[in-house]
Amino acid sequence: MLDIVIILLLVALVIQFPIGILLYLDAKRLDLKNPELYWLGVIVPAGGFAVILYYLSERKTLLKNEPEMP
Repeated sequence: MLDIVIILLLVALVIQFPIGILLYLDAKRLDLKNPELYWLGVIVPAGGFAVILYYLSERKTLLKNEPEMP
């Protein structure tokens, strides 16, 4: 039973890793504030799927970087 749990966690991580990279690149492209937080949230084993769903549903309304004032 323990072997199945370990294998499932590894499979989840293998699936989430490339999705995390894609979300990070998309967040950078959209110029969102703190794009690395989405990357870190996605690579959490088994919990990252919730972050993926949240990001995809709210990506148009997430905070963007504000231009710096001179």
